[in-house]
Amino acid sequence: MLIRFCVLSLLVFAPGILSAPAKRNETTEPVTPLDEAQISSYVPYGWFAAAAYCPQESQATWSCGSCEAAPVKDLVVYASGGDSKFIQNWYVGWWPSGNTVIVTHQGTSLDIVPVLKDASFLPVPIDPVRFPGVPPLTQVHKGFHDEHALTANNVLQAVRQIIAERGANKVTTVGHSLGGALALLDALFLRLNLSAHVQVVTRTFGQPRVGNDIFAQFIDLKVPDKVRITLKGDIVPASPPLIASYRHSSGEIHENQNGKYNDCSGRDNLDVNCSTGQILAGSINLTDHLGPYPGGVNMGPAGLTPSSLC
Repeated sequence: MLIRFCVLSLLVFAPGILSAPAKRNETTEPVTPLDEAQISSYVPYGWFAAAAYCPQESQATWSCGSCEAAPVKDLVVYASGGDSKFIQNWYVGWWPSGNTVIVTHQGTSLDIVPVLKDASFLPVPIDPVRFPGVPPLTQVHKGFHDEHALTANNVLQAVRQIIAERGANKVTTVGHSLGGALALLDALFLRLNLSAHVQVVTRTFGQPRVGNDIFAQFIDLKVPDKVRITLKGDIVPASPPLIASYRHSSGEIHENQNGKYNDCSGRDNLDVNCSTGQILAGSINLTDHLGPYPGGVNMGPAGLTPSSLC
């Protein structure tokens, strides 16, 4: 299964990966090492993302192996859904320990429909009804955009319910791989559809690029508190390619080949200690997409995640 996943990933993401600006120093920005406390603060979100790969039934009751991890076991699930095939699993809950609403989507499974959605990287205009106030010419990945539309209203309804019942003033969107792309879209969607007093932040793992430079700049403006964790030679964050006009927003935290985590400032930082720079240097390893992420958390498609985590 791992080989099958790697082959599918290569077929989906490899074309154009190395098609990026030749003058790499033009977009190389400062890189700052992280300390252990900073790295540890991301561990709970890894467990939330891993839990999204578990059967939907165990998410709804918060009874999976990942759900029982110490940092996240007190989550109260309010709504969940998905079928892991036509609609990625998702859940919305209240996390008392973090004093935040949690919104999480499953990443890409081995079922072919989600894989093809990843491959449909044609950029399309973002829906101005779902995303009111977006700038003209904002474009996003068609597959991610269409997938997000399937659950957006249900997610918003659940988030509003928790805000009303719990007095919540913070929402955190989380996801790995395709789930990370959906988390970024969720963050912007919620920011534009919730009261201004509610803070919206996002934490993603192995997230691909989602939209064009206009989108990246707009989400930096509207959702400044973002963390996008990438690992070593994972090729997924370098996809879709720069040549297709896709750009990352800011917020990358990258683990380099020496196992050191760095804060990579700017967008698509081309320093070799950051994801895009490392991929351009030829350091590609498909299995890095699965982890381990901070805290030793591994993630993967349905059927690949260790059974102990579900």
